[in-house]
Amino acid sequence: MSDHSVAFVPLGAGYHQSMDVFARGRAIDTGLLAESLIYYDRILLHVDNPVQFSQLISLLIQQGLSVVDIAALFRDEVFGIFNFAFTTNPYVDFVSPESIRIHGLYNIQDQTMQLPDSFSKRFLEFGPLREGFENAAQFDQFIASLEGRVIEVKPDEIGSSAIDNAYGDFLNAERSALMAQELVNEIYRIKALGKPPKVSVEVNEIEHGQFRVDWNIPLNQLPAIEIETNIKAAGSLPLSTAVEGNKYLWVSDRLNCDLYLVRPISAMVGDKLFEAAETALRSKMRTRNVIEELEIQVEFPDLRRQVNLDNIDFPEVLKIRNKAKKFRQWLQSEADRDRNALLAYHREVAKESGFTKVARKTIKLFGVLGGPVVGASVGAALGGAAGVAGGAALGTAASKGVSYLADRAANIGAGWKPVVFGDWYSTKISKLLK
Repeated sequence: MSDHSVAFVPLGAGYHQSMDVFARGRAIDTGLLAESLIYYDRILLHVDNPVQFSQLISLLIQQGLSVVDIAALFRDEVFGIFNFAFTTNPYVDFVSPESIRIHGLYNIQDQTMQLPDSFSKRFLEFGPLREGFENAAQFDQFIASLEGRVIEVKPDEIGSSAIDNAYGDFLNAERSALMAQELVNEIYRIKALGKPPKVSVEVNEIEHGQFRVDWNIPLNQLPAIEIETNIKAAGSLPLSTAVEGNKYLWVSDRLNCDLYLVRPISAMVGDKLFEAAETALRSKMRTRNVIEELEIQVEFPDLRRQVNLDNIDFPEVLKIRNKAKKFRQWLQSEADRDRNALLAYHREVAKESGFTKVARKTIKLFGVLGGPVVGASVGAALGGAAGVAGGAALGTAASKGVSYLADRAANIGAGWKPVVFGDWYSTKISKLLK
């Protein structure tokens, strides 16, 4: 049963998430970690590879935590690690300067990943990680603190359904446009390019099992955010972002934990969670829950931004965390999540932490924020979309892709009541499902 005390927090920066951090030359979003510590008792860290993990530990030390501090956070189970012992990547050919061919999207393992409990060998034996410690004693202390605090998942455990479901969305013109729009919006915001163009997509089957996907704007001419060039394989990004979002929801479902995300991945997760709730309603499953949004402005420092700019160090974050127990109690109390109380808690903690003059910060979250509702109330909350999702959202998905969505739908409310911190607007997916 989810008690909203644990959050899965992916910290790697790139085109799926934390694009603003990636644009500044960092591969890790420690600011996101800082924010999540305020709202959750325990954090499941996720990074994509050993390079990111070594940079995470190095950044935490640079931002004021000692090795003793970091080890204590693991020993006290404030920090844990979740690791996919595989990568999910598209196999792409460049057919011409204007187009790519996506041969498939695959869960890939190297020989080391196939070993039982491979995290230690892949991550902890990575040379640059050891170089971040002053001496062998420090390193050994850190390694000992991780014992029993790593969850490792092999590809057979999640299967191919997350991939199949992402393909179903990618080959649906409206869903594909929605996914590409999030990517374009974020690039335009970061590069200060003005109002982003509206993305539309045309999908045509050119022969059995092969499709041509055309965007009204050339994605391969989108500017990269980290270097001065274009993203030549940008056409594969909506697909790979969709499958990452599916994997994150699978983790949340399996571990009964919440998610702490940033755009564009948070939008993908929100859309899929909303669709799963719609599927539960349409299938008349035993529990029906509305995916709600909460967006409020609070008087509180933008911790994510300030930590990523090195203006607030982690010892200060931990002090704020100690004063912010009421936030966590608010989140864990499903019976009465009073919005006014949340506003007051932020104001109180900011004052106690010495932040007397701060700009108002917007807090955004979504998920099963209230109790289950039944009958006509659900249809109204979903914008009248009930009963018509199959053709629009699921029509091109393979059976495994439909199974992925049905599995998530079956568990919503039955022990799994996910809350997700991140940007998402239900009007987009609600309109599409109509």
